[in-house]
Amino acid sequence: MQYEATSDYEVIDRNPLAIKAGDTVKVGRRDEGWDGWVWVSTEDGRGSYVPEELLAEKHAEMGSDVEVTGEFTAKDLSIIKGEVVDCLKEVKGWLWCRNGSGVEGWLPAYLMRAL
Repeated sequence: MQYEATSDYEVIDRNPLAIKAGDTVKVGRRDEGWDGWVWVSTEDGRGSYVPEELLAEKHAEMGSDVEVTGEFTAKDLSIIKGEVVDCLKEVKGWLWCRNGSGVEGWLPAYLMRAL
C-alpha cells in the first residue's frame, strides 16, 4: 500500500538499535503515548522502544533481562511533505516503509495518508 507524507519527518538517531531473536535486552519503561511499546537497552548501551510482542516475557518488570523472540531495527526514515512511500508492514501505529530510492525505515502512521 502506498502512503503520502502529510508533514516532514527527520531521522534523529544515526546509530539505531538492531536486535534479533536470542538476544537479551534490559527492560525499561513502557511508552505512555504508544500502547504496546516498551523501552529496551542492550549491553553496548543503545536503546529504543520496541513492540512488546518481541519480548519472550510479556509485562516483564523494569530492570529485568529478557530474551528477544524476533528481529527489529529502530531505523527511522526521513521524509518530506508530499513524498510517497510503499508501506511494507504496520506495527502498533508505525509503518515500515520503502522510499523511491529503495531506503527502508519506520514512519509514524499519524504523519501519513493512505493513497
